[in-house]
Amino acid sequence: MSSRITLFNRELIIYIFRCSGWIGFLYFIGLIFALPLEILTIVLNENSEYVKFENLFSSQQMIQFVLVIGIPVLLAIFLFRFLQIKQASDFIHSLPITRRSIYFHMIGTGIGFIILPILLTGLILILFHSAIDVERLYTLADIWSWMGITFFMEAMIFSVAVLVGMVTGLSALQGLLTYILLALPVGLFVLFVANVKFLLAGFSADYYLSANINSISPLLAATEMEKMEFFSVNILIYGLLILLFLLISLFLYERRKMEHVSQAFVFPMIKPLFKFGLTISMMLFTGFYFSETTGKLGWIFFGYIVGSLIGYYLGEIVLQKTWRIRVNLKGFVSFAAVIILLAVILKLDPVHYESKVPDIKMINQIYIGNNPLLYYEDDSSNGEFTYLKEKENIEALRLLHQQIIEKGKKAFIGDLNINHSVFLMYELKNGKRIAREYHLQNYDSYLPLLAKIYESSEYKKNVNELLNVSTEDVSKINITASGELDKSVNITDGQELKEAVQALSEDLKNQSLAQMTNSIGDYASIDILLKNNNIIYLNWDSSYTQFSNWMEQTGQAKEARLTADEISYILVAKTDPQIFNSISKSELVQRIEKQSNRLKLDQTSEIESAIDTAQINWGGDYLAAFYYKDSRNIDIKSFSGDHVPGFILEHFNE
Repeated sequence: MSSRITLFNRELIIYIFRCSGWIGFLYFIGLIFALPLEILTIVLNENSEYVKFENLFSSQQMIQFVLVIGIPVLLAIFLFRFLQIKQASDFIHSLPITRRSIYFHMIGTGIGFIILPILLTGLILILFHSAIDVERLYTLADIWSWMGITFFMEAMIFSVAVLVGMVTGLSALQGLLTYILLALPVGLFVLFVANVKFLLAGFSADYYLSANINSISPLLAATEMEKMEFFSVNILIYGLLILLFLLISLFLYERRKMEHVSQAFVFPMIKPLFKFGLTISMMLFTGFYFSETTGKLGWIFFGYIVGSLIGYYLGEIVLQKTWRIRVNLKGFVSFAAVIILLAVILKLDPVHYESKVPDIKMINQIYIGNNPLLYYEDDSSNGEFTYLKEKENIEALRLLHQQIIEKGKKAFIGDLNINHSVFLMYELKNGKRIAREYHLQNYDSYLPLLAKIYESSEYKKNVNELLNVSTEDVSKINITASGELDKSVNITDGQELKEAVQALSEDLKNQSLAQMTNSIGDYASIDILLKNNNIIYLNWDSSYTQFSNWMEQTGQAKEARLTADEISYILVAKTDPQIFNSISKSELVQRIEKQSNRLKLDQTSEIESAIDTAQINWGGDYLAAFYYKDSRNIDIKSFSGDHVPGFILEHFNE
């Protein structure tokens, strides 16, 4: 009697449930603990009336994350483990069933083990919703959204794990490579961007790394499932990728040679991809590591060489399954030649990336700052106040960009000093954006142009919220003296509020670039409370001349700001950047006190001068420890440049 090939094979189904059924049961138990039991505990707790969920992913987030990234990989490993064991492979392929049918049995069962626990958990949550008051925790729409997002995330990870299982003969390597492949898009993007900045002047690695790139990796996207929406482009892309990966897996399975069990890779073409992929990843990682730890070009190249050698060696170890190998130097030399060629092409800049300055007719607006991270913060909050649009400012910004490029032909990159950095973001009329970031040498040579831009009324209105509100919008001003003092003044009178706001606005309009970037004379902090409950924070320093005069005229200055009467004495010491910039405040005070050549200021006139000229940060040429009469706490400030009092210079120049 001839054998009959059936679409549904009973023995294969029994085999699958024996090998993998426990994973589906484990998944269901995990979901019960993460959602229904957790919600039931919250409902029964008398003190939980204020507990709220953003959505169902907020319940036991860590358990859900582990389940989402762990269960699909376990399923793929155990469902296709027969491909890595000869006896199991012989048994499965001896059944009267085609490979395609075997594949669909495995995939269908795997999807079932994923979706059935999700459906059962969702059903329990629906019963909870209809039987008890859980509306404050979740809605029916939240249940459907949770079920859909969870299924697509797990199906995506499952499809990747299945694809990896088709090309490897080792279960452990299948699991490891699955997670590597899931994180690879983000990992390679981060490493590539972090290394390109050494070859292309103006390339802003921080700008691209600050973007939301987690969505391109399902593994990282799983950490932010509470932010996902079911009806979104990402879910659609995941659905298409799931079908693509499963079809590719079927294609590979039907062409896989069954005798290739217990081999790292069963397809010869995968071996060089793995080896050289690992080599370039290690090369980029070690180059990035040395750039972050040393910043020296020599160490960065050393990192490239060492990393590539380590990656190449590890690749050979995995492929040959032994650490006693002979490295094929010919292959490594070929790899090195290709990388050098690509680096040279990138450095030659055939697309003129480094020299590109958008035509003024194409520019809609430009953002300028010293940090791409601040651009993202502004763009997500009050982006309408961040760009410069006036023609005069756009022309000045383009001229600044052109000067940076021209001077950069000799010396482009300076120390990574955030105060000497310029970040430009062009928004063109066609909607495109062009980002450039420069860490400048000879920063002072750019100050005239920078001053023209930063001191413009448009820029000041962009960065100072007070210049965009009327005096009628202010309900209260609270002024608190700086330092270790218990002094403050509240201004609530309508006329006084109007006069104070006008004085502060004039001071902001009149500030120079130097005053905007370096606060000299730390008097007090100013909190301006608006009627819409927003608060504007300012720091009252010596540049606020009109406000200082107004406070003196109203007799409130001494009650609101730091004065010489509160200071017992001040100790001043010459700054040693290698020591003072790397220790704590208490250690810094001890070092200042032990300086044999320190200067003690105890005269009222000297203390007043020190208060007026000291800067808040510790980066000046001279450090100063302020000792209070009524407090044991000590403040550290510094003096620098033209703001160092003459008696301090005279003392240390003796």
